[in-house]
Amino acid sequence: MTAILTDNLKRELLDRLLTSTDSDKYYIGIGRSEPWNDSDIATTPINCLSDVRGFRTSMQAVKVAQDVTFCVPRTNWASGTTYAAYDDTVAGHTTPTFFVFTDENNVYACIERGRSALGATKASTVKPSGQATTAFQTADGYTWKFLYTITTAVSTKFLSSNFVPVEWVDSDEAAANVGSALQRAVQTAATAGEVLSIPVTAGGSGYTSAPTVTIKGNGTGATATATIASGAVVKIEMSTRGAGYGFADVAITGGAGSGATARAVIGNIGGFGFNPVDDLKSKALMFNIKPDGFENEDFIVGQDFRQIGIIQNPLDYSGAAYVGSTGGTLKKLVLSTTGEAGTFTLDQTFTGNATSNQGIVDYIDSDTIFYHQNTTTGFGSFDSDTTITAPGASGTISQHIDSADVNFMSGKVLVLDNRSAITRDTNQTEDIKVIIQI
Repeated sequence: MTAILTDNLKRELLDRLLTSTDSDKYYIGIGRSEPWNDSDIATTPINCLSDVRGFRTSMQAVKVAQDVTFCVPRTNWASGTTYAAYDDTVAGHTTPTFFVFTDENNVYACIERGRSALGATKASTVKPSGQATTAFQTADGYTWKFLYTITTAVSTKFLSSNFVPVEWVDSDEAAANVGSALQRAVQTAATAGEVLSIPVTAGGSGYTSAPTVTIKGNGTGATATATIASGAVVKIEMSTRGAGYGFADVAITGGAGSGATARAVIGNIGGFGFNPVDDLKSKALMFNIKPDGFENEDFIVGQDFRQIGIIQNPLDYSGAAYVGSTGGTLKKLVLSTTGEAGTFTLDQTFTGNATSNQGIVDYIDSDTIFYHQNTTTGFGSFDSDTTITAPGASGTISQHIDSADVNFMSGKVLVLDNRSAITRDTNQTEDIKVIIQI
């Protein structure tokens, strides 16, 4: 027996995760200063406890992910591209897809492709524009539906080279800015049960005149016109889309021919445009943070990181829920003599001469060494008044601080992403976007 997870279930699960951000805390953590291998090419993470532990133990800092939204793959409109039309028989996103993002930050969905008199699909040559609440046709024959515009504030948080944000707008959000008000107008103007298009499934033969197209179902008002070429039906174009259709059949009669068949494409419940998250078949959430320099002295600079993860509900070292906006996760060694820490270098492995325990240097601040340990170094502790050494470096431990802001072994790691090295600078702000896709 074969079963599938429907898009409705996937969006329901993601929507619950999105809603839970009101009560649960989600942090994005960065870490792993040491290279992946001799060529420092990122490895593919494995969905296993060992890889998750590796991320935890090399983590440097976390920042709360307050900005979360649904998103879809980004496709910039480009002249000469043949776009797909929305189709209720197609799963996921096709290539090319049926929706586009324009240089005016507008998102449009293709309802019907442009076709020649012979029914051949044409490339899109006229960029869709405007923010009308109803579908419109451009001069190249494509029928588009404006769904929403991405405001500057939303673009700053979520727009990337690969994804565009998408959300459903409520009345409060619509009152807050013009962009949301435009989308709300589209949502409220959506007509439930429209027949969006009628693809021809078989052209038939022997037609000497355009046959009659009749749309039968539980709705009313949908009409369409057929075009013939060489005795076959080559395309059917909507005249009116009607309303109230939950199902529909298409009958093609007359015209002296036979064998032509077609099917009706119907949008989501509520009407196409009512909820662009459904219309664009989103199955992904984007979390975003922008660490700025030291970030409350929790993030280190002058160092690189290679891993990014999402952690749900981490704890502090007392066992209480961590609630800070940012938090450090590295252990610290305070050395007893000024200048000793400066003899060590970043990413250097040091050893405690009395115990042979090891650690990796992440950051040096005055007389303090920030470090982490992994399975290679082991996880032994360092006692006060003992000496640590590395090639060309040594120092005596005055104080060992094992408890950072966040207990890196706490919370649920939901996402783990391995990347090439990214170096942080004092005057640098990273734009870190993490996608959860089902």
